[in-house]
Amino acid sequence: MKIYDNYILILASLLLSTSVILAVLNETRIDLCFSIFLIETLVLNELCICFNPKAKRNLNRVNYMLFAGFSFIVAAKVTEIIWGINAVEALQALLR
Repeated sequence: MKIYDNYILILASLLLSTSVILAVLNETRIDLCFSIFLIETLVLNELCICFNPKAKRNLNRVNYMLFAGFSFIVAAKVTEIIWGINAVEALQALLR
């Protein structure tokens, strides 16, 4: 097995086990779930830094997209605290 295969198997197992634990705990907050998944992915990416430069660049692109999602969640929470507007519900209503 290549290191890429091990990385994918470890990441899939880690995210699946976290999803099962969150489901057992009846956790439905998307911001908490996304934050936990983000932390797990970033830690695993840093542990598997021995990839070649092309793989590192691709993993960095994934990290940037995950960070953008995390930034959206933080901005939505700040908006909700300051103005009382739930940005996620507003976005869902806008998309309908």
